[in-house]
Amino acid sequence: MSSLTEAILFFRDDDIVKEMYFSEFEAVLDDVVGVPDFAGEQLQAVFVQINGALKVTGAVFFTISFDKRGRIAGSWNIPLRHLLDHANFGPDLGAGMIRVACRSACPVSWYRQQLWDPEMENNQTFIAISVAVQRNRLGIVSDEASAPTAAAVSPFFQESAPLAPPAARADSVDADQPIFHRAYRARLKALRQAEQLRLATQAERFETLAEKQAEQFAEKLAATEKALARATKTGAELEARCRQLQTQMTKQQAELESRNAEYEALLEKGGEAAQSELDALKTGYQERLQRELEHHAADYEERLRKRETELYQRATEIVGLRDELGRLREQNNELMLKDDNAILTEMAEKGVVFVAYHPGIEHLVIDRHDMPAYLRDPQAYAAERCEVSLEQYQRWLVHYRLPVCCYQDERGEYCGQPLDKVMKPKLFRSGDSDRCEAHKLG
Repeated sequence: MSSLTEAILFFRDDDIVKEMYFSEFEAVLDDVVGVPDFAGEQLQAVFVQINGALKVTGAVFFTISFDKRGRIAGSWNIPLRHLLDHANFGPDLGAGMIRVACRSACPVSWYRQQLWDPEMENNQTFIAISVAVQRNRLGIVSDEASAPTAAAVSPFFQESAPLAPPAARADSVDADQPIFHRAYRARLKALRQAEQLRLATQAERFETLAEKQAEQFAEKLAATEKALARATKTGAELEARCRQLQTQMTKQQAELESRNAEYEALLEKGGEAAQSELDALKTGYQERLQRELEHHAADYEERLRKRETELYQRATEIVGLRDELGRLREQNNELMLKDDNAILTEMAEKGVVFVAYHPGIEHLVIDRHDMPAYLRDPQAYAAERCEVSLEQYQRWLVHYRLPVCCYQDERGEYCGQPLDKVMKPKLFRSGDSDRCEAHKLG
């Protein structure tokens, strides 16, 4: 029988993130070294025993916490080997049913809270462990002789062998039958324990889920009770306030009725004198209000008249400035053309070629005699060379720079549907080339 290798596998988010030999883990427990990668974390880990064929024979699922330096937090002391020696059977990972100690199947009850349950649905956790062991990142020396062969398989799982001679068979029946029964009973016990482990983990998961749901329900119930208490208190306060306001309103109504009676009595006593005084006050107030309105109206009319005069003067000045600016621009263009003509002549004589780039005609070679016309209006010159009008060239240029449908609906919003770009201004048709199929004219 080959020796067993002991190792520790660390889990984070259901993935194995680190592997180490058990001797290395003991050094961590003795505070000889730390694990900086796990600083300040609580992780799930598995203590596994591996045979020479890289098959798992036992597993203990435990939790462990690290401080900010990556050292073991607190006094961690779990007898992993002892738990594994007294553990029940679990699934078969290639070397027969393994021993498993976990939260739901803990041989020592006071260590139960320090263990965790593997995912038993489709044996996901065990498959991950088996794959990690087979990957052999620890460099375990594999013992090929320990690999299971037909001779190493229990007679219970082997095919029926050829019958022995009658004499020999008679001598061996009594000896083989108890061994067969013991192997069958051991296999049945292992299967029963593996099923009990699966049921225990499911029961633990359901119990944990039920506890969480009960806690959530209790929290919701407490919150509801608090809200109900607040609502009840608020309702009582509002009811008391309503009664108070009703009492005040009744009192005020009584006072109002009393004052109305007094005013009616005074009016009856005052008679025509009071009415005349009231009419005089109304007339005086209306006259004073009318005078103030006329004064304010005259003031606003004067301000408006001054503002209109100022606006007229500014408009006149703007028109004059615009005329002066146009005249100065014309003079400037004439001076530029006169000066540039000599410059252009000199440049042309020295072999300089005038080239400009415009969309639709690409690189445009400009003759020296056409330079004044080009400088006056480059777009008009380009449109003429493209054999289109300036308006059509400008519309095509808008389409060329942004080829989208320019249809506007009643709200003034553009369609914006991307279109194929028309590369030549001569081929562009306004209302057709710049519209999608749904919005083309006609």
